[in-house]
Amino acid sequence: MAISVETIRPSKVRNLFHHYAGIGFLALIKAKSALYGYRTPRTFGIEDFKRAVDYDATVVERWLYHLKSYTGKSDISGKTVLELGPGADLGVGLILLAKGADKYNSLDVNNLVESVPDALYNELFTRIEKGGHKNTDELKRQLALTRSGKNDRLDYIVTRDFDVTVFGKNTVDIVFSQAAFEHFPDMDRTVTQLSTVVKKGAVLIAEIDLKTHTRWIRDADPLNIYRYGDFIYNLFACPGSPNRLRPVDYRRMFERNGWVKVRTTPVIKLEDGYVSKVGPSLSRRFRGAESEIQHLSVILSATKG
Repeated sequence: MAISVETIRPSKVRNLFHHYAGIGFLALIKAKSALYGYRTPRTFGIEDFKRAVDYDATVVERWLYHLKSYTGKSDISGKTVLELGPGADLGVGLILLAKGADKYNSLDVNNLVESVPDALYNELFTRIEKGGHKNTDELKRQLALTRSGKNDRLDYIVTRDFDVTVFGKNTVDIVFSQAAFEHFPDMDRTVTQLSTVVKKGAVLIAEIDLKTHTRWIRDADPLNIYRYGDFIYNLFACPGSPNRLRPVDYRRMFERNGWVKVRTTPVIKLEDGYVSKVGPSLSRRFRGAESEIQHLSVILSATKG
């Protein structure tokens, strides 16, 4: 599986229009959050279970690809894995167990997996068996335990305070995360806690989605959330709003907490000509070269020293 950097250029630059349209979308999202809460981290519903299984399998494949690119190997046999922000279902954890992980830990603030239909997991187990894993009985047993609140090797924990230390000290070998770090409101606290949970030499692989998340405007104006100063942006913030941290912020946080070989590798980036036209209209704090505003998605890799 080869993953190359994708370079994109939105069709039009409409700075003034997108500035005011973005404020409208921020207000709409805040109102929707107040009325309905947080429902799904994906652009499709959980009832589309075949697509959900495809998504879970792709996430794991990409993680292992980047793990091998970073460390030279992708074998997770016997490892304790931690996923921060697992999202809509437990498919990723089951796939990792099927690939040899000894234990899968996960932590979230919203319990989105309690209403996952059985059809999704039936589809997943069928896929796993077709992939060469002949006996899924243990995976089914682990899923049943977790769904009944008796976590064992498939450890799913939901806490409103997102306390990573619930997993104890020096217990985790590998940390994975998919498009979740950008939603953590206190990333500095999360990194500090994570640094006590992992073992020395533990590896982190996290894909971070840095672009605007609101569905329509993210394609037309992927840098929309960076147009506003902190006062305006925070005025419309709601649980789950992007924290607007840039790659340099993540690198510094992990380095301060004793992680080494900290890298951010771009996965999706904006075409330079587009950035030159939009850049001057962004909030001043995001205009400098240090912000690497052209990077829309990155893989954060690090090793606990």
